[in-house]
Amino acid sequence: MRSAGIAAALCVAATAATTTTVAAEVPEMTFNVVGTWSTGAMFKEHEEPMFETLLPEMTGGKLNGEVTAMTELGLKGFETVKLLQSNVYDAGFMALAYIASGDPVFEGIDLALAPANTDEARALVTAYEPVVSRAMEDIHGVKYLISYPFPAQVLVCTEPFETLADLQGRKIRVYSTTLGDLAEGLGGVSVSIPLSEVPTALQRGVIDCGISSGVSMYAAKWQDVVGYLYETPVSAGIAAVGMNMAKWDALGEAGQAAMMETATAFAEKAWAALKETEQQGIACLTGTVIDGGQPCRYGEPADMTLVRDSAVNTEIREAVLRDFVLKRYAERCGPDCTALWNETAGTVIGIEAQP
Repeated sequence: MRSAGIAAALCVAATAATTTTVAAEVPEMTFNVVGTWSTGAMFKEHEEPMFETLLPEMTGGKLNGEVTAMTELGLKGFETVKLLQSNVYDAGFMALAYIASGDPVFEGIDLALAPANTDEARALVTAYEPVVSRAMEDIHGVKYLISYPFPAQVLVCTEPFETLADLQGRKIRVYSTTLGDLAEGLGGVSVSIPLSEVPTALQRGVIDCGISSGVSMYAAKWQDVVGYLYETPVSAGIAAVGMNMAKWDALGEAGQAAMMETATAFAEKAWAALKETEQQGIACLTGTVIDGGQPCRYGEPADMTLVRDSAVNTEIREAVLRDFVLKRYAERCGPDCTALWNETAGTVIGIEAQP
């Protein structure tokens, strides 16, 4: 017994010594980091704390960063990856839909309507993430750290609708090619407008509907001009954390391990919050509390009408996914790219993309 106790103590001491040695090997570095939208909950609650709080805590203050939202810098979503390529920023948070126009392989992680729920979204991302990681390094020369979800993307309109079939002919604001496929699959017209301009466009009738996260809509006061919210998300809203490759290499083995550990903890927190942010979007925009959620914690709830899901909508979503979203994705992606998607993400959701 005594020998076992001594062995255990020696093991603990050895582990502690190893941990101390690894921590000692982490270099002292400060990163300039570009975040996403300053108006969104994701930036304040997850992105900013990753580099300014979590990373210093996990490295004894040796690694830290200063995070500036791209909206404060006057940047567009697709520019982040270019800033990392050109050494302007050391690290950044990127909504993958915004860089997908450069190569369809990036679309595959966040296709409209593909995941039916939160659990399926995460399984799809896990299956397809290695493909995106390789593509990020091969195409852009950027180190891909990890994926994480924005609050689920939902659809709102200014005028009433009972089912998705009622959206035929309506002008729908989208921000990605795959969401454009969704809008056109519903018989609508896809319109690309920057997030900050959407409330004015809705008010003036330039568009009839829009897609974003519920919490972001609430923060941007879309509820002042829209009245109807479809309860089921139409996209997962997947983003990624990336690093300039030279900065990544400079971290060394111990620094890279610490960075990946921090990124993993950050992503886990974002995934854990996904269902709650979906509930909050509905609670804040409509005042309706669903699935055991909580009342709006961002302010006084609006009184939009919640359009509940139905069997009719399920049939419509499945048809649009098969005949528009996946079909057009396969056409853009090509045979090899499509086969790779089918072997990974497609296996998770049980459907193949066919041109």
